[in-house]
Amino acid sequence: MSASREFWLVDDNEIDRVVNGRLIEAAYGAAVRKFKDGPGFLEALARDSGVEDNDLREGSALAGPGVVVLLDIKMPGVDGFGVLERLEMYPSTALERMTVFMLSATLDPEELRRAEGHPIVEALLPKPLDIHQLRGWMEQVGR
Repeated sequence: MSASREFWLVDDNEIDRVVNGRLIEAAYGAAVRKFKDGPGFLEALARDSGVEDNDLREGSALAGPGVVVLLDIKMPGVDGFGVLERLEMYPSTALERMTVFMLSATLDPEELRRAEGHPIVEALLPKPLDIHQLRGWMEQVGR
């Protein structure tokens, strides 16, 4: 995996952001952009994704090797599913450059089914994050 791939971690829990960010940085040698809520992530994505006229601007975050998004399900305000609804509005050229994993400690079967069945979500990963499981999924999806 290229060190230039970007990881974006969206989680309202500060401890999870710090711990998971460090795990990813150690495992992949890549910096992790951290967001404490869905709106902050969506704002940064809109600003940095480089989507113009349903295409990607050269030099944008999504024009390179792509972005791996680790998205918490349960967040106040705009939760993980609300973020996914907004991501669905992005053109396919942008979505193809994103690999989205949902993170959750939930045991709610409906939320688990919803996350696992969402077309944008590659996999649902339990909290705490198991870096070996993330590596396995990354290899499986070819990232």
